[in-house]
Amino acid sequence: MNRLASSGFSDFDRLGAVFRRTLELLHALAATGDLPDGASDVLATETLPHIEDMEAGFRARLRATESNVEELRALVLLGGLGLPEPRDTAEARAALIEAMQARAGAGGERTLAGSPGRGLAALEHARLVFALMPSTPGPSVRYPTGRRTYADIAAPRSPAELVGRIEELERRLWNVAAGRVPSPSDAGYRRVYGFFDIGERLVRGDLRLS
Repeated sequence: MNRLASSGFSDFDRLGAVFRRTLELLHALAATGDLPDGASDVLATETLPHIEDMEAGFRARLRATESNVEELRALVLLGGLGLPEPRDTAEARAALIEAMQARAGAGGERTLAGSPGRGLAALEHARLVFALMPSTPGPSVRYPTGRRTYADIAAPRSPAELVGRIEELERRLWNVAAGRVPSPSDAGYRRVYGFFDIGERLVRGDLRLS
């Protein structure tokens, strides 16, 4: 696969390197059924930390107006936050907003944390990748088996769907790092591969949609 030339921006170059190395090992696994040497280290030290950046960006960006109360409740529970017993709908929403602000580092007492810029950049890149995947023409799809299309992989339409896709990436990549070999026809693995396929092209500036 093509190598990235330096852009002069270290974070952008790091992002490109993570997507390139991850795509290479996912391609080798899909094509041969075996991970190349050092693949688990790449996943553990580069790829999965990037997914964690995406999750941090999601928590920093989430706004209460994007979801209804039930969806907010589900999102907060996914984040591992406990909820007080609400007396009415208004109190339920207020508690959820407070919990999400605490999770994102906003509101109330808190310790100083680093800038969320890296997480937000990772999330926005991911959102763009998810949006572009269904429109990718066949010649640009690099998945080595089956149909040359990502048209059946719909973009997330809500915060809950977005966080679900991010969690799927994390879960599937952990499985790969642990040595669990997916079937080439595994739809979930194809979604993960497609994410890094399109993400690598996007960083490289070689994404053709026509």
